[in-house]
Amino acid sequence: MPKRLIMIFQKKYVSFLQQFKIHDQTFLIVLAAVIGLVVGTCTLVYVKMLELAKDFFMKMLPAWAGGGKAIYILVPALGALLLWPFITFFPKETEKDGVPAAMEAVALHNGFMRWTSSLLCMVMSAITLGSGGSAGSEGPIILIGAAISSGVGQLLRVSQNRLRVIVACGSAAGIACIFNAPIAGVLFSLEVVMGEFNIQSFSPIVIASVIATSFSRAFITHGPTLRILPYGQFSAWELILYALMGALAGLVSAGFVRTMQMVEHFFEHRIHFSRAIKPACGALVVGVLGFFYPQILGYAYEPIISAIAGNFMLTTLLMLLVVKIVATSFTLGSGGSGGVLCPCLFLGAMLGMACGTVFKDIFPAITGNPGCYGVVGMGAMLGAVIQAPMTAIIMIFELTNRSSVILPMMTACIIASLVHKAILSGSIYTLSLARKGIDIAAGREVGILSSLWVRDVMDTHVARIHANTPYDVILKQCLSASCNYLYVVNKAGCLEGVISFSDLREFVFEESFKHLVVAKDIYNSHVVYVDMKDTLSAALNKFSFIDMEQLPVVDQVNGDKILKGVITQSHVLNAYRNEMLKRSLIAALQ
Repeated sequence: MPKRLIMIFQKKYVSFLQQFKIHDQTFLIVLAAVIGLVVGTCTLVYVKMLELAKDFFMKMLPAWAGGGKAIYILVPALGALLLWPFITFFPKETEKDGVPAAMEAVALHNGFMRWTSSLLCMVMSAITLGSGGSAGSEGPIILIGAAISSGVGQLLRVSQNRLRVIVACGSAAGIACIFNAPIAGVLFSLEVVMGEFNIQSFSPIVIASVIATSFSRAFITHGPTLRILPYGQFSAWELILYALMGALAGLVSAGFVRTMQMVEHFFEHRIHFSRAIKPACGALVVGVLGFFYPQILGYAYEPIISAIAGNFMLTTLLMLLVVKIVATSFTLGSGGSGGVLCPCLFLGAMLGMACGTVFKDIFPAITGNPGCYGVVGMGAMLGAVIQAPMTAIIMIFELTNRSSVILPMMTACIIASLVHKAILSGSIYTLSLARKGIDIAAGREVGILSSLWVRDVMDTHVARIHANTPYDVILKQCLSASCNYLYVVNKAGCLEGVISFSDLREFVFEESFKHLVVAKDIYNSHVVYVDMKDTLSAALNKFSFIDMEQLPVVDQVNGDKILKGVITQSHVLNAYRNEMLKRSLIAALQ
């Protein structure tokens, strides 16, 4: 019955558009306004869920346990254990990260996302953050906004290009609503999620962001999110100090990303528990750290405001900086649900205040209030980690409503981003996607190839010989098979080497001893191969640095490379053409 109702609705909706000849841009703007309201409502529900979860885990649960402080060590782990049924029954859905999932959907899947992802994300992140997980609430709300917007677009049967814009509208609405920052929401969606700027997508994204922010100011928050004291003007000489702090922020941001990668690799390859149990292991570490430094728990902004107000000593600022990096890495690296924007603000505030305190002692004549360095540090850290300095500059301005820090902010953000980029090749989001073989920066062509798999296009008919095969048999098989390559395998079918037709030429006129030559005497053991689980993007990359017409495809099992087939450059190009044709037909039908 629901499917029948949906079909009836879709027919009426299509008939309405045809009857009144609604212009494409007008349609997108109206739909963007609807998405702003829908995402705003979902954000309100999500914020209430966070508050309920926090009250339960941080107040009710410790009260039931007797009120001892030691219970707070176990609270994050207890919350992480509640993620077990979600990870067990929805393994693929729970692997999705907030911002990378939206970026992948826009770049590879033309905006297609399952709207059910939003429900799982709301519940899992509320449990993780409410129980003290060291992460942010903005990553989940971006995924929620993108997934719900994608669901709305699919319901209305919009084209693929429209769906990409609609997902970007949902991401912008989510950021704008949770941070009360409409301009930052627009820039984040364009600079990070879509990775491009065009006038067709700009207008609907702005409308979605404005509507969502209006909803937020009416029902969620009033005024700037971070309420800090106003700071006076800075001297021109201070720009040198801000530049130095920006360089330090770039170094710390790279260390933060590297730490997250190492912890994620540790849990993925070194911890052999069930994936559903791993978040509890990471949360236990967070609980121990939070027992000594409770400021690092959860997603609240109070520690940031307190640090900028000057309530922490230098040693405390530095310890909180290190502990927050470790806690966030273990929360997210072990499989917890949350974002990184809020932790970036925390780290930037601690680093900025530490730098401001030191500069004030060394250069008292030219150094202003250390709190100003704390504000600028937030932008520098955020801009470096997400590699979007313009978004970071505007976001901090909207979060604090302090225009006096714009020039120092611009200086520190740009330098921090450049230092980070010199150490790492991308943002925390693009590096996360790169580990899955997805290269967003390389363009949609590589993105399409990253969605196709070697196992689906490889040729399983491959010329195999054994290591003891005589030369005459090798030559005869090579000529009869009309192929330029023969692959040497052992009795188990594992690849040992490759023989090309050119390798046989030198023995053609050596009648005296060519009958003594066998395959193992002439094959090349240094074989460039492709795993059958690789994407076509990875295969194309290997073709680019070796002069071969084809590559062997193997299945790696316990260190053995079992030969399964071969793949050629024509296989890759044909698969790309077919996929492009299929997507064009789908777009035309929609």
